[in-house]
Amino acid sequence: MNLDQEWQNLSAELNIKAKQIDITKITIDKESHSLLQDLLFKLKWKLRWIRIIDIPILIFAFIVKGDLKFLLIFVFLTYEISRALGMIKFRKIKTGIDYNANTKDVLINNYKAIKEILKGETVYGYIFLPLAGPIGLLAYKLFVHQSFEKVISLPNILYQLIAVALIGIPFIFIARKMNDSIFVKPLNELKNKIAELS
Repeated sequence: MNLDQEWQNLSAELNIKAKQIDITKITIDKESHSLLQDLLFKLKWKLRWIRIIDIPILIFAFIVKGDLKFLLIFVFLTYEISRALGMIKFRKIKTGIDYNANTKDVLINNYKAIKEILKGETVYGYIFLPLAGPIGLLAYKLFVHQSFEKVISLPNILYQLIAVALIGIPFIFIARKMNDSIFVKPLNELKNKIAELS
């Protein structure tokens, strides 16, 4: 067996394969990767902001006395569950090379995972934003009166909570507009890249 001849044959074969690679596909992959990195950076910061908000809530829960402690722990747990669900979907996003799937399939799966994360956050926003005002008011009342029993017995407390909840509804649309301004353009670009690969 002539090793030198085998090496030359292998080298020639690799050179032929290299010339057959479509340069446009490499460019599309590079652009897609850049778009994914941009989207992932924004999603990571979204998930970090949940932690930035809920850690002070947890710290405050250990400082205060009375039933306010339980309300703050409940809010902390709600934030953490939301973040955990987002992280599970976030881990589905592939940024490395997947030799078992073509570029289009990887991009479609990543696109779907990102959309699922944003959809989950939207649902959470629809539920939490109208409740944020009442929870804040309830937290203040608990800080002053120390117990749920005293707060519930306050006159007009139910009407106050409903009024504050109604004030929170417009914030749903503001939050949605903010999300759109951050994510719609790169998601549309990624969708166009997927269409190019079809």
